[in-house]
Amino acid sequence: MASLFRALPALLALVGLNPAEAQAPEPRALRVCLNDVPHIPWRMADEAGRIQREGLDFVFLDLLARRSGLQIQIALLPWKRCLADLKSGEQDAVLSMSYLPEREELGVYPMRLGVIDERLALRHNQYSWYVLQGHNLRWDGRKLSGLSPEALVGVQSGYSIGTVVREQGLKVDEGARTAESNLEKLVRGRVQLAALQVNEADRVLRKRPDLGARIQKLQPLLQERAYFTVFSQSFWGRYPRTVLDLWRDIATLRDSKAYREAENRAQEQIERETR
Repeated sequence: MASLFRALPALLALVGLNPAEAQAPEPRALRVCLNDVPHIPWRMADEAGRIQREGLDFVFLDLLARRSGLQIQIALLPWKRCLADLKSGEQDAVLSMSYLPEREELGVYPMRLGVIDERLALRHNQYSWYVLQGHNLRWDGRKLSGLSPEALVGVQSGYSIGTVVREQGLKVDEGARTAESNLEKLVRGRVQLAALQVNEADRVLRKRPDLGARIQKLQPLLQERAYFTVFSQSFWGRYPRTVLDLWRDIATLRDSKAYREAENRAQEQIERETR
């Protein structure tokens, strides 16, 4: 990773910036957008299901603020609004955003030799197919068979897994913002299967026996995806050195003792609540 930062002058030159004049004075604040849908353990919910400013995402951003010296201003917004505000420059960064080539127009990802650099990812999440018990679907890890051409697949609104599902030649229903809503739609027959993040969907099925008794997860996994902190084109244009420093800080904090301990505490809490 250190080689990336030793090569900073060359990287700046590649984007037409003079290393001596490339960056405006250091920013004092960083505006970061988070999805306003709870996603345990990263963004916690109250008893009514409303998002709270608690969870690993908030722990991580607090650690990043201390390390970088930046005042981090957090906005909790619908996911599609986060993406739109990143593109417009209304937000400086989006936390936990997976990569798709078409998303390069929205913001700047950490790249290495023209390829997304997963060494600088914040985390990885797994996706699986969820279907009703008694289904006749087959998934071999590459191809899904046994599904009607008119079938709908539930995915969360604006999530990149929707593109993966479409690449399978399937129709997508993005009307629901949460895993729980998609699983409810599956039981009601409004979608024929759902493509969801495993940790989130499995937690819902444990919490909701009415859903858990009727829904199962297909094996093997649908996909594992890396998630990054993505910066706006305008923030990168003004502060390229800061962005590179922040990606380095993110990778360091991700593997730090303080963050690992926070992850362990969060996992222990989840296990206590699901006993």
